[in-house]
Amino acid sequence: MKLKNILERIALLTAAEKDKQLEEYKQLKKLLKELRKKRNDLEEKIAGEDDIDQCKELQDKLKIIDTQRRKGLDLLKELKESRKSS
Repeated sequence: MKLKNILERIALLTAAEKDKQLEEYKQLKKLLKELRKKRNDLEEKIAGEDDIDQCKELQDKLKIIDTQRRKGLDLLKELKESRKSS
């Protein structure tokens, strides 16, 4: 196999990896946007809720969403840094 063919194959493999990272990045951004919307909806429900038990339950859900979103933002940051370095 010639060096030119080997370099072309390597280029195709790295391009495929970049495409995969880009797709994962886009999906993660979409998911984070949905979580932000759910978070805002829950905050509105909590503000309008009079029942203390229901309010506590909604706050627990809000904590879970916040944790998931924070983890997603960390992963998004890692993806962004890896895209810059490659």
